[in-house]
Amino acid sequence: MSIFIPAGLRETASTRGEVGTGWLENLPARVAELERAWSLTAGRAFDAGDSAWVAPVQLADGSEAVLKIGLPDLEARHQADALRVFDGQGAVRLLRASDDGCSLLLERCVPGTNLWSLGEKEGNAAGATILKRLWREPPAGAPFARLSDVAHEWAESLPREAPPAGYDAALIARAVEMARELASTNTQKVLLHGDFHPGNVLSAAREPWLAIDPKPLVGDPAYDLAQWLGNRCNSVQPTSDPVAAIRKQIDAFSDLLRLDPTRVAGWAFVKSLGWDWGARSARVLYEALGP
Repeated sequence: MSIFIPAGLRETASTRGEVGTGWLENLPARVAELERAWSLTAGRAFDAGDSAWVAPVQLADGSEAVLKIGLPDLEARHQADALRVFDGQGAVRLLRASDDGCSLLLERCVPGTNLWSLGEKEGNAAGATILKRLWREPPAGAPFARLSDVAHEWAESLPREAPPAGYDAALIARAVEMARELASTNTQKVLLHGDFHPGNVLSAAREPWLAIDPKPLVGDPAYDLAQWLGNRCNSVQPTSDPVAAIRKQIDAFSDLLRLDPTRVAGWAFVKSLGWDWGARSARVLYEALGP
């Protein structure tokens, strides 16, 4: 069986060593296996994304869905669990999942354009509306990682890993300090999307907009704006004052969601080093923290 595999996915798999190579080699057989087991017919994969093979499928009853087969990824390993908790409220519905959680059958979003298609103000408002619906208390015994643990891991690893990546000592020291401070002072613990940005919110028929691709954590809701601000940070870089532009968005989101802007800005800055967005973005977010 021959299937289309996007170049970005091939590249990512190649960086995972034998695990990635083996996963890629087995992918056509895995697609065929799921076609039989789940009674579906897969179409050509979407030429987007670099961490999962995602394709439209037709089910036995003629309806449409999306098949997603992800690379083994610790951050996304509980995506199915999160979608079950969200239960279609602000997010795509989970139709089926493999036992290991790496293969998912999902509600298809049509027309499927993302929130980058809207202007900044309108897109931010739509994103805030989705987050209000997603945030909720996780069920007892849920398997999701805690944001506070992730923050403490970053505080331990950044002094070793950030200097070779090009971050200066002052940025690293402040990120370590802020990671510990934010983790120790959080009083809210909700289920977070974990990778919330304009590209992960799609237009749909069932509702105007639905979130996809969660990397769930439990913790401070202010953290869920970090990835969004990181993406917006790239778009404001060419402006005359990128710090003021990103600060405006921090304040706007904080107002929309009734969050502390210092925590919103702080998590965005910490994550910029934790996820290695580059020194340029980290510097803008650092300066957006203010005095």
